[in-house]
Amino acid sequence: MARSEFAEQFADLVEQDEAYRERIQRALIPRELLLLPEAFARFQARVEERFTQVDQEIASVRAEMREGFARVDEQFAEVRAEQQRQAAEQRRQANDIAKLKGFVLELIFDRRAPAVFGRYWRRVKVVPATEICELAESIQPLTPEEEESLYRADAYVMGVRKSDGREIIGVVEVSWMVDIGDVERAQRRAEVLMQRGLLAVPVVAGGEATQTAEQAAQQGECALLLDGIFKYPSAVG
Repeated sequence: MARSEFAEQFADLVEQDEAYRERIQRALIPRELLLLPEAFARFQARVEERFTQVDQEIASVRAEMREGFARVDEQFAEVRAEQQRQAAEQRRQANDIAKLKGFVLELIFDRRAPAVFGRYWRRVKVVPATEICELAESIQPLTPEEEESLYRADAYVMGVRKSDGREIIGVVEVSWMVDIGDVERAQRRAEVLMQRGLLAVPVVAGGEATQTAEQAAQQGECALLLDGIFKYPSAVG
């Protein structure tokens, strides 16, 4: 039988007889190679199982992250609510302080100005800011900034100084704790009046004073009024 004819018959036999084909494969192909498809199928199954586990783990992490972000959002909301509550409380306290400050102004100046300033001035009276602005304006026009500043003063007290008979204006700033800022504001407003030839002195009043404010009063830069009594009156005398 020719070699080519044998090859054709052998090929037909292998294709047509499955049992024979398997015998040929076992005889010609190493067992390890024959087991590869099964091993690959098991490997593929394990990979798919692992990917499934990974997907589940990722889903679990995402769920935990969502829960974590939700908790953080809740905490931020609580913090914001607390901040808003504190801000409201601060506004309420500021309003209370403003009311108390107004009460002190009325008590010290509207009711007791003659007694407080009477040791140094005669004909003591509390005057509104409008009167002071009109007086300054009649001498020399006020700039918008100057007018705004004068209107922001806490009080004005006028009188006639006993030491020389000159009319004098006290430009008053009130604060629970008098500091150098109060002194400087009173000084700036008094300077606006002095530039127009008016005799004006800065006066700061409150319950206590910082060291820098007391030093300014000691040096005669302003008069310091604590608890309704002049501690450093040189500027008004």
